[in-house]
Amino acid sequence: MLELSRSCIPYTPLRRDVKDCRIALVSTSGAYVEGTQPFSDNDLSFRLIPTDTDTKKIRFVPGHFDTSKGAEDANVMFPLDRLRDLVARGEVRTLAEQHVSMGLTTELRKLKETVSWEIAEVVMKMRPDIVVLTGG
Repeated sequence: MLELSRSCIPYTPLRRDVKDCRIALVSTSGAYVEGTQPFSDNDLSFRLIPTDTDTKKIRFVPGHFDTSKGAEDANVMFPLDRLRDLVARGEVRTLAEQHVSMGLTTELRKLKETVSWEIAEVVMKMRPDIVVLTGG
């Protein structure tokens, strides 16, 4: 089973304790910060959300899935407070200064061939040890 998973998905073993790691959050939930440009329909862009953002100001683009629970508590879809809790308890060293949220699109070829590489480059510059991925 281990060989199958290695051939199907990228897998990099973690070589340090989680308590010594920097974590970045990447989400396909369409999260954006109130007062910034929301995602439009079929949007291939992404937004950077600072670590110190008040999660009460995080919004989600409705339409492709039910965002009502995220409207009540953004951590359901973009768990920034939960990650900050881990840092506060000393279970994680730190968080990246910013996190990534991408828009919603059906243009999967462009997403795969262009946008995913742009996001990967941004995330690599953050130098995380762990990337938490969330969907909508």
